[in-house]
Amino acid sequence: MNRYTKMYGWLYTAFGTTPFSIDDFRMMFPSSQPTKTIHDMIALHFMRRIRHGTYRVIRPEEYIHAIVSENINQQTIMKDAKRPYAYCDSTAVTLWTDGSYWTDFTKGFRPIHVQVETKDIRYWKEFFRHYDAEYTIAGEHKTLFGITYVIHPVDSMVFEQKDEEPVISLQETIQFCKTNIFLYRPAMEFLDKKYRLGLFPNYESVAS
Repeated sequence: MNRYTKMYGWLYTAFGTTPFSIDDFRMMFPSSQPTKTIHDMIALHFMRRIRHGTYRVIRPEEYIHAIVSENINQQTIMKDAKRPYAYCDSTAVTLWTDGSYWTDFTKGFRPIHVQVETKDIRYWKEFFRHYDAEYTIAGEHKTLFGITYVIHPVDSMVFEQKDEEPVISLQETIQFCKTNIFLYRPAMEFLDKKYRLGLFPNYESVAS
């Protein structure tokens, strides 16, 4: 646990949710840089400025909400990327089914699968670190949580645009579904009917 997190515990113990001034802070916590400390605590979402010179420590549930919200907002950072990428695996399934089929997630883990070129791996690691985003290279052994970008390096990429998003081809997405047809058959049926792929010629509801 870092010092700011420890301080947050003591700030909440000292002030609760009662507004306080910088002088109140100095009385409670000896500090040579009270202004900087308060600024840092605000940046870390431990407290907020409610008006000039007056602050309030956020409640623990607010802090937790801020952490999760900040992580969720990182779903849009790929639009700032300067290297090619394409959504793949279960994320491609979601895109091609127009958001009708979601899988591969839990209440605590929401992966975004992204295909990138192997030669760009260093760039992508720096990219995600810059945004303080959770990421992992596919196959790494680590504990995963929240919005996590799962990076799939490939030697070369071929992708299409689906709703203005780069994504692996429909054919490649179908091949992915076939690797676990028991899980992805409903998605395949959706795609078969929408794009008339002839995947299930004897399946009446799809063929109709």
